Amino acid sequence: MKTRKTLSVLIFLVVGAVLLAQAPYATIVYAEGQQFSLIRGGMPVSYRVENPEVFGLAIERGDILQTGPDTHLEISIQPISASVQIAENTSFRCDADESGMNSRGELYYGRVRAKVSKLTGSSSYRIRSPALVAGVRGTDFGLDHILIRAPALTASAASAEDLPVSTVLNRAFCFDGSVLVAPAADTDLEHVVIGGGEMIEATTSNASIGVLTPVSLEKEPVSPAVTEFWKGREFRSEILPDSSEQVLASDEPLTEEEIQVVEQEKKRVRNHKVRLGGSFALFLGGALVAGLAYPEYQDEGFTDSVMANVGFGGVLISTSLGLLLYDLINY
Repeated sequence: MKTRKTLSVLIFLVVGAVLLAQAPYATIVYAEGQQFSLIRGGMPVSYRVENPEVFGLAIERGDILQTGPDTHLEISIQPISASVQIAENTSFRCDADESGMNSRGELYYGRVRAKVSKLTGSSSYRIRSPALVAGVRGTDFGLDHILIRAPALTASAASAEDLPVSTVLNRAFCFDGSVLVAPAADTDLEHVVIGGGEMIEATTSNASIGVLTPVSLEKEPVSPAVTEFWKGREFRSEILPDSSEQVLASDEPLTEEEIQVVEQEKKRVRNHKVRLGGSFALFLGGALVAGLAYPEYQDEGFTDSVMANVGFGGVLISTSLGLLLYDLINY
């Protein structure tokens, strides 16, 4: 009876550790330019793009990414197989529910583009800006919330009416698939579905930056400005879906950035396999050491040698679970 209870406790610990161990909400799979900041719990940390820690950097729910000039990031959201490109001078918050299957982003300022695999069941992904909310189940789309500065004041401006006024450009665009778009000020008021090659565009006063703003939802073709801005920016998660070997099989020469991505991915996968193998070996070793004491326990009960075997086996099993937890968090 005691043996069965002990085994039940061990199984409970193993299952509990696996369930509690959460993989990162997302990881950075590509970065170019200069630097960006990761804000977690209100504490910002700056990273240079050339920092080797950047590729594979874990992004947690609630983190805010802020890119500097000429800096571009791509993150891979693992629970729902989605990728988000974050353009220069952009502030973007990543979030999701506890399961990670209902995921969302919040665009405070700047430009983002997302590609989401076909979602099933109750899974969802949406991006919200102060003006628009776009929700999808499988598409290539994006949002803009950027300031268009007014021309400089000229000597001919003679009154307050002549003063130049800056505006905020709000867009929701779709390159492929379809997107449900609603005004952020009242998502229940109205909505419209835009398809591939369509967009919603509206301008508001610069006083509306960061404030929920009513906008009209009128569909129009995606503007050349949007197409040109994202031209040539392929999603890196498609280049490296599970293994860097697919990149190496290409006949096209790799750029220095792509080579760095490949090497970082290979290192990440190799370390993951080593940790998993070590965790599995430690767990089997611990179970074997503890199990060797079972015949003696049946005959003589909890002797010193039985306790030693169980204790040492428990240490090995605990170490294996710790290694597994570390791998699941950092992979």
